[in-house]
Amino acid sequence: MSLDAADLFALLPAVYRTRDAANGGPLQALYEVVATQAGIVEDNIEQLYDDQFVETCMPWVIPYIGDLIGYNSIYQTALGLDSRAEVANTIGYRRRKGTPIALQQMDTDVSGRAVVVVEEFKRLITTQSMRLPRPHHAACIDVRRNDILDNLGDTAFDKSNRMLDVRRIAPRICTVSDPDPAPLDIALHGPGRFNVPDIAVHLWRWKAWQLTQSPAFAVDARRFRFNAIGLDTPLFTPLVPETTPFSRINTRMDVPQPIRRGEFTRHVADFYGSSMMLHADGVAIDVTQICCANLADNPGGNWCNVPAGMVAIDPELGRIQFAPDLTPPQSLRVTYYYGFPAAIGGGPYDRTGSLGEEVPTESPALANFFAMVGTPEFPDLATAVAQWNLQPGGGTGVIVLPGFERYAIDLTGANAIALASGSTLAIAAGVALPTSGGHDIIWDNAYVTLLGNIEITGSPPPPMPEGEVAPAGQLIINGLLIEGQLALDGATVAVQVSDCTLVPGLGAANPGLSPCEPSIVIDNDATLCMTRCIAGPIAASAAGSVRVCNSIVDANSPCCVAYVGNDGYSAGADLHIEDSTIIGKVRTRTMQLASNTIFFARLGRHDPWPAALWCSRVQVGCIRFCSLPRVSITPRCYECLPPNADSASIFEPTFITLRYGHPSYALLSGDVPMAVWHGADNGSQMGVYYQIQETEAVANVQIRTPEYLPVMLESGIFLHPSQPLLRSNPAPFSYYGYSGPIASCCGDEVDELTGVPGIGVDLL
Repeated sequence: MSLDAADLFALLPAVYRTRDAANGGPLQALYEVVATQAGIVEDNIEQLYDDQFVETCMPWVIPYIGDLIGYNSIYQTALGLDSRAEVANTIGYRRRKGTPIALQQMDTDVSGRAVVVVEEFKRLITTQSMRLPRPHHAACIDVRRNDILDNLGDTAFDKSNRMLDVRRIAPRICTVSDPDPAPLDIALHGPGRFNVPDIAVHLWRWKAWQLTQSPAFAVDARRFRFNAIGLDTPLFTPLVPETTPFSRINTRMDVPQPIRRGEFTRHVADFYGSSMMLHADGVAIDVTQICCANLADNPGGNWCNVPAGMVAIDPELGRIQFAPDLTPPQSLRVTYYYGFPAAIGGGPYDRTGSLGEEVPTESPALANFFAMVGTPEFPDLATAVAQWNLQPGGGTGVIVLPGFERYAIDLTGANAIALASGSTLAIAAGVALPTSGGHDIIWDNAYVTLLGNIEITGSPPPPMPEGEVAPAGQLIINGLLIEGQLALDGATVAVQVSDCTLVPGLGAANPGLSPCEPSIVIDNDATLCMTRCIAGPIAASAAGSVRVCNSIVDANSPCCVAYVGNDGYSAGADLHIEDSTIIGKVRTRTMQLASNTIFFARLGRHDPWPAALWCSRVQVGCIRFCSLPRVSITPRCYECLPPNADSASIFEPTFITLRYGHPSYALLSGDVPMAVWHGADNGSQMGVYYQIQETEAVANVQIRTPEYLPVMLESGIFLHPSQPLLRSNPAPFSYYGYSGPIASCCGDEVDELTGVPGIGVDLL
């Protein structure tokens, strides 16, 4: 037990303490110094004891403990994580070597993702023996069993049996070119699947994120959507954390995966309550009132009929409908899980580190101005902003938006946010600790939706001595979903947008909102910094500067404009971009640095631009480890794709989908060239998902799995999801000289003919 200075000083006889107090306390001051140093020594001794155990040791000790048991290091799967779990379980792996439970636990530890291991010989059609009868091992599929038909295909839970496939499941073993144009799936598994020596390792790329008591989007009095801005979003089952290693084989309910209508119909009680919950006017709806239905739009734009007294949920579309005989709720709040691969764009994850040092994150009430929206003093965001605008310049302000609320706003014109010189304002989503009286905020489990436009106006700077420049006002926006436009004007300001979503197309799914409009318009010489964000196009004045990191900038089409000047055509502000995905054309004055970024763009038909990536100053800047369009005007490039214009189509990145709101949004597909999958500066994938180190996680599974396979067996890795999504509404086909409606906003020929049947249509 450690003793502080007061405890040590109390051990002295009272006579010495009395004399010391009479002399001003020099002896007590000495004891404070001694106690401080003794505490350091004591902490070091305790840490040395903790370093003897892998569960409590410092990260730098883990390789030394691993060396004692013959552990070989692998890639780290995420920043801040280490190989502690794998080293701790290594002995357990070896004791269970060759068993599915050992493979599953080992692959989970080295990848940090949900894993299911399938022994494919159990799915082969075989003649059964009376010594080992398997009642459900049928040669033919029972078409009356919907549970089998739902999982039919490339899933880990397919219960149907197959004929022998003599092709190998193991990936290719051959020399490859550099850069490698081969698809990713070829490097993960072979063409075979169902054979005696085959082991399939299924790896989930999604994560499930929970929104609690979020307001549902009302289509009308009886129809709702789970998504706060009205998008069709599939509902997910959460990843069940494992408390004890080697405890169970993962099942369907243990992995983050979209819920299908069939399984929800059969097991409503298993999903409702754990994966989703409805609260009508503050009262939870009982599971006995819940049913499953296909609530897709019919030709008349209506949804299906709901049985009397029931509330229908469509888990594949994220829709809700009340029966006609039920009283429509005035307020419907939903709790559910949505899927997404990474912690970007805002959500119910910890954002404390992204607020910056300017904001007192632990006690924001200590700022010069503090407002908690939703309280009687500040009922809405406009009231809080109006009070901030009255504050003197040079102060710090914090406006907190609580929980998962949704607000309609109009912060433009007279209601715009004013930033005086030297002032700092943070607008962020957070939750007040109940024990702190609303003064201590945790920047977690909060994601607020704002419907409307925001204007930030820089106030004129005060007079300054000759040679000095007044500091710019600073605005920090964090943890918000904004269905509207962010406009910057007036004097110079600095805006930091982190962990936010500015809906691409300004919410094109809803009527009255314009697609292809910029999400951010900068009319002054402002500085914009975006980190872990999803946004639509950016129109920035050439006098400013823009920095984009770990973000997606989406123009809704590769041939629409993603980055340009504030007039819509001239060169935009100087651009610095890292670890991001840009969907659309880019024109910038200077590309200061582009690193580990995918520029997915192409010229449309009769496009006036000379290049899809157009830098006005090619003698300044650097582009490294990026995927570029076929036609680009750039400064010097280093290790970029494609290596030449003739091979541009071979090395073009492919995505599962580019539709905002889908769980696989901007995620590289299994058809992506290996050169893109390993194209970043550290061997990881290019683009926005560089940060989750998915490439390293898959490589770890490839390294470790063969070490624990039984002799003569081989394995392949199957990613979920992997295959690109087909267009849901292909253009109607009339004849080979197709002249139907243009699917792309800029008339791109490739997009226009996508999904059109007919031999040679792609040659038109």
